[in-house]
Amino acid sequence: MAKSQSLLSKAYMVEATVELPTASGTVVGPTVGAGTLVLAAGVECIDAVDDVTSYTVAVSDGTTSFMAATSVDAASAGTFVYGTQTQAVIAAEDTLDAVAAISGSPAAATARVWAIVVDVNAAHRAAAEVDRDVLA
Repeated sequence: MAKSQSLLSKAYMVEATVELPTASGTVVGPTVGAGTLVLAAGVECIDAVDDVTSYTVAVSDGTTSFMAATSVDAASAGTFVYGTQTQAVIAAEDTLDAVAAISGSPAAATARVWAIVVDVNAAHRAAAEVDRDVLA
């Protein structure tokens, strides 16, 4: 008997709205559970980002950079940034953080850190067979 599609893991999005830093540093983003495969990650600039010497953002769990450092310098509001991607499984519950490297003095800007993820833990759910057996 084939597994019901409703029992299989599906890709979904996690997201968090953050204030991008005004100096190089890390801002905590969305939480992902243990055994979660990160397929893609990125940042949406909700506010325009100042034009300074250099302003890059990466999305990382502290071990893996899921989105490599990508320029957001002078990005307009509504810009999606999704540089070079790396897929990996999160071993223990963690956050996907925005890691900024800045040369210059930008004003604070709001952004949305997002990731498309799939829970790849073993599926322990099974179809309820009791009703079918009783009705037979």
